[in-house]
Amino acid sequence: MAIGCVHVARTWDFDIDRYLNRVIPPSPLHKLPVPVSRLLGYRKEKKQDVGNVLGAMWSLVGAFCGLAVVAAVFNNTKAIHMHHPPALIASFGASAILEYNSIRSPLGQPRNALLGHTFSALIGVGISKLFQYHSDYASVEWIAGAVACSCASAVMLLTGTVHPPGGASAVLAATDPVITAMGWYFVPLVMWGATLMLSVGLVINNIQRQFPMYWWTPLDVRKAKVEDEETVPDGRGGVERKESEEEQRYDQEIEKIEINGAEVMLPDDLSLNEEEAKVLERLRERLRKRVDAEREAAIVEKVDTNSERSSTEFTMVHSHSGSSHTRL
Repeated sequence: MAIGCVHVARTWDFDIDRYLNRVIPPSPLHKLPVPVSRLLGYRKEKKQDVGNVLGAMWSLVGAFCGLAVVAAVFNNTKAIHMHHPPALIASFGASAILEYNSIRSPLGQPRNALLGHTFSALIGVGISKLFQYHSDYASVEWIAGAVACSCASAVMLLTGTVHPPGGASAVLAATDPVITAMGWYFVPLVMWGATLMLSVGLVINNIQRQFPMYWWTPLDVRKAKVEDEETVPDGRGGVERKESEEEQRYDQEIEKIEINGAEVMLPDDLSLNEEEAKVLERLRERLRKRVDAEREAAIVEKVDTNSERSSTEFTMVHSHSGSSHTRL
């Protein structure tokens, strides 16, 4: 019976996005002016990230700027300084790696970074407050830290906000004497610090890279509204659409034929006859023509826009008589 219960439990999922995505509006970034949408991570075309040399440089610059801004604000804001915070919350160092280095990781996207830290800080402070009822808190704070981190881990997974540095925030709230003394004030402090780091990331990471990859979910919210799409954790800190039993059985990487404008990719042990190969080649050509047509249409549209703008511009030239004429 116990084995049966364990087997059934494998299929249990609590998908909070199944309820939240019904009220979450679709991303409006594509409607914003290009400089603004670019700063917020929107790109019309997906591109590969920069090489690791440039990536290392931007990671260095971003981590320094992000942590320096947080430390400067914490140590020079009178309202914050009154609570005697640490010079820098240690968990932000781990966040810097995700938000300025592994910027495409689901673990470092805004939802995870902001809510992961916030939920963990709330849980850490709450667990710490409970354990402080013990007469000798110093002797049990290690238990409080372990409980805080484990509870934060579970909550982050159930809410789709997994952010590993959040676990450190929970542990610090229960074990660091300076932070424990701050009590509930630690929660808004962590929220403010996470917001500052995200703001720096939007500036630094979008100079040559793209950040964030998404703000709420990588799935199409509009599609989820219509189909009531269910999601599951994807093993990388994000979520993915829950597959049917048939998809789980047959939708395997080794059994896929992929076609794009550049090439046709087949499983290594799959051979095609001449007719099948011609069909796939025709599909590839159609994709190439479609991409080329879309690019040409975009270029024509851009040229037409520039032409219209040029035709509406005029200059004022003064004549010798002092009157003005319009030159088109």
